[in-house]
Amino acid sequence: MARSRLPLRGIAVFSAISRLGSFKAAASELNLSPSALSHQIRALEEELGVQLFKRRGWGIALSSDAARYAETLNDLFDRMSRATAEIAAPGWDQTSKSVVRIMTPPSIAAHWLVPRLPEFIKAHPNIDLRVSAIRTADGNTDDFDITIRYGDATRWKEMARPLLREVIQPYCAPSQVGRKAVTAKTLLSLPLVQSRENAVSWEAWFRQRGIRFEPSGLQLLQIDPSYVAIEAAVNGVGVILESSILTAKYIKSGQLVAPVRETQPPAPAYWLMPLRRGVRAPVQAAHAWLIEQARHPKEF
Repeated sequence: MARSRLPLRGIAVFSAISRLGSFKAAASELNLSPSALSHQIRALEEELGVQLFKRRGWGIALSSDAARYAETLNDLFDRMSRATAEIAAPGWDQTSKSVVRIMTPPSIAAHWLVPRLPEFIKAHPNIDLRVSAIRTADGNTDDFDITIRYGDATRWKEMARPLLREVIQPYCAPSQVGRKAVTAKTLLSLPLVQSRENAVSWEAWFRQRGIRFEPSGLQLLQIDPSYVAIEAAVNGVGVILESSILTAKYIKSGQLVAPVRETQPPAPAYWLMPLRRGVRAPVQAAHAWLIEQARHPKEF
């Protein structure tokens, strides 16, 4: 078999389960959910074309072939661990215990989380924080310790706690409006920037106010992703319909203004998914830090 075909992740999961004797113990050691382990084992069995475990009411049992396979793998993993520890820097084998993996939507990562990371590093110098900016639809929570989702309450209310609530409203550079009074209707005379992932479209925003929206007679620009659209607005390209959270530092600096204040109900929010049982102390610390940051907004 070519090395490139070796299903290494599934092999590692199988080795841990066979060595520890249970899915639960292996899930704890690998910091994965039991469902993620089951998925890996099913994928490995499909790849190899054999059944590795016999499921019984009281637990699991290895077939004779699988037991020999596990013995070989466990010996190889022991040898790899020793060889890796010999070449690695002192204390390397403790590093994995301090790793905390966070999955968060790209925009909130860039505009809210990253500016706060220096404080986190200062407060938790021994935590190896790893942030992955991934769209809500694309991420697999089983691969991360902490997950931030985005959406409305109908989807996430029963599954997670609200972390950050936002208001969606128009923003633009001060030069776009000057000192003149601006109403929702007068915005139609300005260039309007829209992004595919915006929670609210310009069409929906104007419709909520009983204003006819006819694209053919407007100056519409499509700019993606939203953080690029925000930069475009800062540079006077047009008016964006964006989050109060993502634009906060630009409002503070005077680079953006809100020409028409939002009076509609709150928009979708960012949600913090609950931690799995038995997570490591560094994960608990990072989770608590996120909640604390959200409770006490920082001005930049």
